[in-house]
Amino acid sequence: MVKVMERVQGFEDSRGQVKSKEINKKGSRIQVVKEAAAAFRLCQSTLSLRAPERCVAIFSDKVRLLRRYAPRNDDPYRWIWVLAVFIISMLFLTPPLLYADSGKERPHGDKTKLLKGCASCHKGHGIYNTPMLSERKELYCFRCHGQTMYLENAKSAGDVASDVTTANIQREFEKPYHHQIEKFGVHHYGEMLPEVDASMPRHSACGDCHHHHYVKKENKMSGIRGTNKDGLKVRITSEYEVCFNCHSYSANLPADQTNKADIFNVSNPSFHPVITFGKNTDVPSLTPPLTISSLISCTDCHNNNDPTGPKGPHGSDYRYILSKNYTTVDSAEGPFQYELCYSCHRRSSILSNEGFQLHDLHISTVGTSCRTCHNPHGSIQYTHLIDFNRASVTPSNSGQLGYTDFGSRAGQCFLNCHGKNHDPAVYPGAASTYNPARYPSRVPLKR
Repeated sequence: MVKVMERVQGFEDSRGQVKSKEINKKGSRIQVVKEAAAAFRLCQSTLSLRAPERCVAIFSDKVRLLRRYAPRNDDPYRWIWVLAVFIISMLFLTPPLLYADSGKERPHGDKTKLLKGCASCHKGHGIYNTPMLSERKELYCFRCHGQTMYLENAKSAGDVASDVTTANIQREFEKPYHHQIEKFGVHHYGEMLPEVDASMPRHSACGDCHHHHYVKKENKMSGIRGTNKDGLKVRITSEYEVCFNCHSYSANLPADQTNKADIFNVSNPSFHPVITFGKNTDVPSLTPPLTISSLISCTDCHNNNDPTGPKGPHGSDYRYILSKNYTTVDSAEGPFQYELCYSCHRRSSILSNEGFQLHDLHISTVGTSCRTCHNPHGSIQYTHLIDFNRASVTPSNSGQLGYTDFGSRAGQCFLNCHGKNHDPAVYPGAASTYNPARYPSRVPLKR
């Protein structure tokens, strides 16, 4: 047996001097691979991982050692062993580096929860096109965050602690309206968001909103880069920035959707206060504790419709992944029809015309939807979120379609809607000129 002395950078004594390590050459790559793994384990326990380049140097030296001293005539697949060294190095080096500063703040780095550490998720070679996972990455999260039986299987395998409890997120994606995680093979790591390829199918993955290593209970978006109102990639400070990754400047936006960064642009006449405070200082219908100085989040409207279920816009029984019902077509007024709107705007205030003298006429009598006049995100043309729904609103007999705000709860509209020509309709004062039959019964207003 021949002794080979090899200097290995990265191991320092108390004086900061580099020590040497003696490595046995046994005529087998298996021995070298084992010693490479041992070197990384020693690196992990010796270094603070504040200087990861030292461990990388160890890996480089080990590869050179493998190529130089291991026999070349006994193994035609010598580069497989080089790859094995690399994989071993990633298992021992990368995860501790990710979690060095996090401790138990990051559940996926907490060995009291994931009993096998990295190996709780990463298995051997894994299946094709995954980071060493035993299932497709689109489904792998459901191993712990899906049906109860899946979590129990993980506990039985010793991967997850017996006292771990998780919400069933999988059930939310089975609802009729959900983010499209079921499109297998479309998502890939490192893809650019917002999407730059107009031909790319719309899709989503858990990793678009949650970083599997950095996610925290108190910050589900930790580790994710977002898109700000100007289309620049940023460290997320507001929830809307993760939403803008897909719903703003993406080249593959569906034809029926708009760039939400444009709609929420702070230079617009009106918008819901997502990016900054709203411009309307006269909103008597707001439900306390909301005020004109309040900010809201995308998930205040887009969320789980089951208040007892897991939070977040994974899926909903209501269209647009809304947390409550929002009727966009003509309908008899009632607390359920505009349940979403009434979450922030008191129904009693709206129907008693506190902010607009013709609300009750339009909603209760004529039976128009809130969406007929208002865009729930914002308006690039008018104040008060006015953005006429062209599915039910057409130009007036004079060919005009528009709204003018005269200030102090006064204005005029040019349009045709529900058989009535507004050419223009001016308020205050318009109520006395139009008295249609009442729309079929509404739910009585509780005062």
